[in-house]
Amino acid sequence: MNILITGYNGFIGKNFIQSLENKKKNNIFKFGKENNIGDLEKFIFKCDIIFHLAGENRNKNKEKFISNNINLTSEIVNIIKKKKKKTYLIFSSTNQVGKKNNIYSKTKLSAEKILKKNSSSLFHVKIYRLSNIFGKWSKPNYNSAVATFCHNISRNKKIRLSKFNEYLELLYIDDVINLFLLDLKVKIKKKFEIINKYNNIYNISLYDLAKRIKFFKENRKNLLNNLQLANGFNRVLYSTYLSYVPEEDFKYLVEPIKDKRGSFLEFLKSKKNGQISILTVKPKQTRGNHYHMTKVEKFFVLAGESKFLFKNLISKKEKKIFINSSNKYIVETIPGWIHNITNTGKVDLIVLLWSNEIFDKKKPDTVYYKL
Repeated sequence: MNILITGYNGFIGKNFIQSLENKKKNNIFKFGKENNIGDLEKFIFKCDIIFHLAGENRNKNKEKFISNNINLTSEIVNIIKKKKKKTYLIFSSTNQVGKKNNIYSKTKLSAEKILKKNSSSLFHVKIYRLSNIFGKWSKPNYNSAVATFCHNISRNKKIRLSKFNEYLELLYIDDVINLFLLDLKVKIKKKFEIINKYNNIYNISLYDLAKRIKFFKENRKNLLNNLQLANGFNRVLYSTYLSYVPEEDFKYLVEPIKDKRGSFLEFLKSKKNGQISILTVKPKQTRGNHYHMTKVEKFFVLAGESKFLFKNLISKKEKKIFINSSNKYIVETIPGWIHNITNTGKVDLIVLLWSNEIFDKKKPDTVYYKL
């Protein structure tokens, strides 16, 4: 497919271009500020579908809004008319249309009217009235509260809450891109259509948004043990936050607990999914010697040689398991069985350890019993 993208270097454009280039099945024509009307005409004559993402949304010069939102749209329509070949056009508008009386919403509405007036059997138009979009590659300190908060909070800079209790309607960038990708698969049937309702809309106040991003900043090194990041708003907001952290913060230090037997390092905690840790045991040393009534653990040997010893609390039956890093076995602790692990090799034993619950000092469910 031949695809033209106007505003390819903007926030939405960058994400869309990257998604398309990953697929490598399309010819992509990019129209930006460095191009002229001659380029635009050449691209339109070659393309099957246009994603008109270019536009002005923040500028002190009002003429820029007219030029980039209205006039550019008129130019596109005029060229399509000259082309006389069926063309599909996707236009990114704003949900401010009809709600706010500013130059941005006014010029976007004017552009919508131009497209509606000229839509025909050869020119099908689909308009997405988008809310506040957030995600990676959005420009901070510009027109996105999420980008600004993520950028400034990650750098310990102050943020300003202009309207403390104002609620934002947020739409994640990947959800927008998925809609665009679907438009490439399913041809637009209606001559003119406006989309203003979406499945994955997140509503949050400015205050709560700032509070949540500050929580990411303060608890990232504490393993985010009170947060569920597998799905929902936290998943996409945390991903967005990380995309703004300074490069020197790509890594952070975690201190292991050390003694003569080896070390224990907590890697990740989750109230929903338990705890992942890394255990090291020095040669001839033994760790464990305890049992659990309910808690379950899984051990996977990453390096070295080991012996697991189990003993049933009631029957006193014993079981030995020998595992080294070349064996792809997972050893699971059994409630009611005492267990320990001994390093039987000559180098440090390194073990990945998962527990189905976070260790709680008040309710450890870990009873010492030496084997």
